[in-house]
Amino acid sequence: VVSLGASEAMPNPFLAPGDLAKVGLSEDNALKLANPLVAEESVLRTSLVPGMLKSIAYNQSHRVDDIHLYEVGHVYPRGKESLPDEQEMLCVMSVDSTDREFSAMQSWNLLVDALGIGAQVDQKSPPAGFHPGRSATLRRGKTIIGAIGEISPVVLKQHGIAGRVSCLELSLTTVLFEAPKPVAAKTVSRYPSSDVDLAFVVENSVAAADVHRAVRQGAGTLAVAVDLFDVYRGKGVDAEARSLAFRIRLQAPDRTLTDDEVAAARQKCIDAAAKLGAQLRA
Repeated sequence: VVSLGASEAMPNPFLAPGDLAKVGLSEDNALKLANPLVAEESVLRTSLVPGMLKSIAYNQSHRVDDIHLYEVGHVYPRGKESLPDEQEMLCVMSVDSTDREFSAMQSWNLLVDALGIGAQVDQKSPPAGFHPGRSATLRRGKTIIGAIGEISPVVLKQHGIAGRVSCLELSLTTVLFEAPKPVAAKTVSRYPSSDVDLAFVVENSVAAADVHRAVRQGAGTLAVAVDLFDVYRGKGVDAEARSLAFRIRLQAPDRTLTDDEVAAARQKCIDAAAKLGAQLRA
């Protein structure tokens, strides 16, 4: 995360009553101190999000525009026993700027590659306090290990934060407990690659991750990279849909791809996306 230009934040682990509700989280599992020094520090945090949002609001109030922060800290939700269910968490937050743009997915992909971890990006169940159409829950089966996406505009307004804020919150207690998958070296191809750009019009109910997966599977082993580089809503696209543009990089390890091979892989990507109801945008 530091390699992306993030600076470490160290917010107070104690919150004021109402801070969790302010970011859309329930306070039912929050522990309250019996004898706090001040009322503003009487609740043990169950998420790193409230403190990080306060840090962003503080920076913006001091005219800092390019904000990219991370925190590694503990949260203390109420447990089944007398002690809290303490966990170590990672939270990365960024504010869009005109100079450079960070995303939660960028941070997540970096962690996936560095730690050899993975999770299902479930867009059908947006996390509390996040934008309902631009966020997802990170799952391992039924176990939730984190959240990813943009913070809800309602939450940002309550904190006096301008712009769009991306956020990744991940349970390090879960992912660091596991043995990472060994990384297998791959042969670097000496042959040129070919890029194919495809834009699909798809209903809002269809997750972008599902279209991404279908396109990659359609391209098969020739696909060395599939990236979503544009999301468009507006003129020419139905109000209940949006356009998703993907760049597919095709490359063979032992030869230069012919035009017919590239065309065949392109058509397979289109056919695979069509099974989800996606239509190729003219």
